[in-house]
Amino acid sequence: MTGMQLADKILLQQVHPAKITADVTGAVISNVLLWKARPRAALAVRSLLPVTSSLAVLGLADLEALAATARGRYVRAHMPPSAQALRLVGDSVMAAGARRHKLTLMLVGAAVIAAGWMHPLWPRSPGRA
Repeated sequence: MTGMQLADKILLQQVHPAKITADVTGAVISNVLLWKARPRAALAVRSLLPVTSSLAVLGLADLEALAATARGRYVRAHMPPSAQALRLVGDSVMAAGARRHKLTLMLVGAAVIAAGWMHPLWPRSPGRA
C-alpha cells in the first residue's frame, strides 16, 4: 500500500468484512455479558476484539483494492469524524441498555449507529457541500 495514508487506511478498514464481523460479534457478546452482570468480561470483549481485528486488517488486508469498491467509495465520501462519533455514541447507548436490562435503550443505540452510517441523509447546513 504505497500511496495510501494511514488515515485513509483507518477509515477504509471500518468496512472490511472481517472488521465488520468482529465489531458486530464483539458488541453482541459484550451485550450478553453486560446483561448477565459481567462488566469486566464485557469491556474486554467490546474493546479487545475490535482493536485486534483493526490491527489485523490494517496489517494484512488489501485496503487499496477495498478503496475501489462501492463500500470503499462510500466510507471515504460519507464517514466524517462526526458520523464515526455518532456510531460510537450509539454503541455506548446499546451497552448501557444491556447493562440496565433495557431493550428499548439497546434499540435506540442501534438506531443511533444506523444513523451514523447514513451520513448522506443528514440535513445539510448552508455551508456544507
